[in-house]
Amino acid sequence: MAEQGLDGSHPVVLSNHPSGIVPTLQNIVSTINLDCKLDLKAIALQARNAEYNPKRFAAVIMQIREPKTTALIFASGKMVCTGAKNEQQSKLAARKDDTLAPPTTSLL
Repeated sequence: MAEQGLDGSHPVVLSNHPSGIVPTLQNIVSTINLDCKLDLKAIALQARNAEYNPKRFAAVIMQIREPKTTALIFASGKMVCTGAKNEQQSKLAARKDDTLAPPTTSLL
């Protein structure tokens, strides 16, 4: 019996694993440094898929439908992207988050 490999492309033969346990990737977390300070309030007002409550959490929470991911965008210019199923989806989500909150229009 073969199942999908860790990266989604190579089959894994369960008989080759004595325990029969094969880990699969479920969630990719990536970090991005935009190298600039960001105005989180301006980002939250410009993007309709973002929420910002500085009393609750010190970052803009931005959700994307495809790929289904969530990004945390910090005033320091750092971003954490979670929820992707593979590296390609993670990179695509990071690019989408970056274009939805472009640093050139939201600088302090």
